[in-house]
Amino acid sequence: MKRILTALVLGVAASTANAMLFDRGGGFIYDDVLDITWIQNANANGFKTWNNQVDWAAGLSIVDTRSGAGGVTYNDWRLPNMDVNDDVTIVDCSLVDEVTCRDNEYGYLYYQYNVTVLSPGLFTNIQVHAYWPSTEFAPVPSAAWFFFFGNGSQGGGSSKANGGFAWAVRSGDVSAVPVPAAVWLFGSALGLLGWIRRKAA
Repeated sequence: MKRILTALVLGVAASTANAMLFDRGGGFIYDDVLDITWIQNANANGFKTWNNQVDWAAGLSIVDTRSGAGGVTYNDWRLPNMDVNDDVTIVDCSLVDEVTCRDNEYGYLYYQYNVTVLSPGLFTNIQVHAYWPSTEFAPVPSAAWFFFFGNGSQGGGSSKANGGFAWAVRSGDVSAVPVPAAVWLFGSALGLLGWIRRKAA
């Protein structure tokens, strides 16, 4: 019995350590490593200029009705960041380790979760053409970076007047469940294991 409970505890601990995307329902997909929530629809605003897409994301307001009672409104959306730590260095996630890749939200989605045009996973409407991030191209004020979900390539210097797609994201989780089931199961298994040990003593 002790061996079974120990295996259960270790199994739950291992499962909670793996990076995952979670479908929260209501059109929300949560990344538990970067602690950000993506909207499920990767083409909710069409093909527009960088300024149009930045304004769209900033003005986006989504009512989460999963919990009932009128729901909760989230209005803190933005375009993804390709320079999270603001060091003016855009990492190429095809060349760096997982931890370094966390500095590039688009790159992380593509290279760590393998979310692509041909393999959208939990998402819908991923486009082949360029996606705008919030990240501007420092040497040229009128330009910004871009990312392709067709092949994982990225670049800088594209005029903000050009067209591109937008994918809204926000910091944090939108989960209506305060304590994940895996954490509760882990705690329960530890408690049961401790009780068995006390009884056997």
